[in-house]
Amino acid sequence: MEKVLESSCLACKTRSDIFSALNEKEIAGVDCERVSVVYKPGEIIFKQGAPCNSFVCITSGLVKLYLEHDNSNNVILGLVRPVNYIFEPGAFVDNRHHFSAVSCEETTACLIDNKLMQELMAKNSLFATEYIKKISEQAIELYGRISGCNQKQVFGRMADALLYLNNRIYKENPFKLSISRQDIADLSGMTKESSIRVLKKFKEDGIISLEGNNLEIINLPMLEAISRNG
Repeated sequence: MEKVLESSCLACKTRSDIFSALNEKEIAGVDCERVSVVYKPGEIIFKQGAPCNSFVCITSGLVKLYLEHDNSNNVILGLVRPVNYIFEPGAFVDNRHHFSAVSCEETTACLIDNKLMQELMAKNSLFATEYIKKISEQAIELYGRISGCNQKQVFGRMADALLYLNNRIYKENPFKLSISRQDIADLSGMTKESSIRVLKKFKEDGIISLEGNNLEIINLPMLEAISRNG
């Protein structure tokens, strides 16, 4: 973890859109308090159960959010690309992180003190509304992914995971994976062995091409049909 000097929040081109609700004085106050940090791939940004002192905004890179369990089988809640805040509900309840965050690529994040953010929400109702809206959007997406993992068979779950990576995370096709095979398994709610077997089947059927970390969706309509049919 390395602290770096970033440009002013007023001039920042990677500022989260929730800050559009703040005036220049409020943004200047955030600029005085925030800290920009660079994380290497695989570096923990925050740990489940640790004190929640700062709001984290990802300005570059890729971050994995996951629930840790005693049996070492993690549950991936989602991946975060710029420019997005990691919305931590514990900041308003018990001041604890209820999941962990780790960088998948070299990642830059701006950290802003919880108290400052809560003061801004108390004073600026539009800012609070935008914040709640973002939390709600993330919750709806998470509910959909959980429903898919619980209701669909392994092929449907893998199709969902690949479409999520293509449409929401990398936003290009083909794309280079910056997450592991185990992460793909955790994202699709199956074991690593089952995940590899399904990916092999998709490759044999000409639905995807997978060479190393380079993945291409060759037959998108078929993959979407598998997702719909579960």
